Amino acid sequence: MGDFMSKEDRVYFESELLTELGDLEWPGLSIKAVKGAVKFRWEKKLVAELDFQYLVNSNAYVLNGIVFGGPIFDCCSEVNPPYKSNLGSAACFSFTTSGRQDKKFGTSIYGTISAPKREDVGAICAHVRRALESHYIPLMAGCILPSSRTIDDVLATPTDYAYPALFIHCAVAYNSEIISSENLEKVKLNKKIIKNKDFDLGLLSGL
Repeated sequence: MGDFMSKEDRVYFESELLTELGDLEWPGLSIKAVKGAVKFRWEKKLVAELDFQYLVNSNAYVLNGIVFGGPIFDCCSEVNPPYKSNLGSAACFSFTTSGRQDKKFGTSIYGTISAPKREDVGAICAHVRRALESHYIPLMAGCILPSSRTIDDVLATPTDYAYPALFIHCAVAYNSEIISSENLEKVKLNKKIIKNKDFDLGLLSGL
């Protein structure tokens, strides 16, 4: 048990993290850190959430994200694709860092951040903030209000999107400037995005 985090240490780390993340912001969205999570609101409605999940067995944290509201989500909700969603929820996008080897959240190949010792808490909180500001907040924001990175993000991890082709269709319907012909070609050739040729290419044909 020696290395495992005491309840007091966890409470301390989570409260320090909350302080560190107290003033996150993104244009057009309101972002608020709460204990163990970051909540995103658009037009006062809660539309997305990032959660820090503590894994007792590995004494580490993973980051989970889910988008369940906003313009793209609303548009996707109006269509019923002829195949199953990639996600086991009603969300249009969700991910977990668990098992991801991209090291964007933690430096471990397990996609986790080990629970820090007290003397490391400041450094780890600063690291988490940098990871959120440089990658996870723009990623989440691009799934709520489409931006120039939205299509690239879908191409990078299509299985994190419920219906990737529909998602792209809805994102472009909201903001037609976000897609280039080069990206559209990449999308059309991606087998993880085009799951039903008639349906998916039909959605993309007008773009």
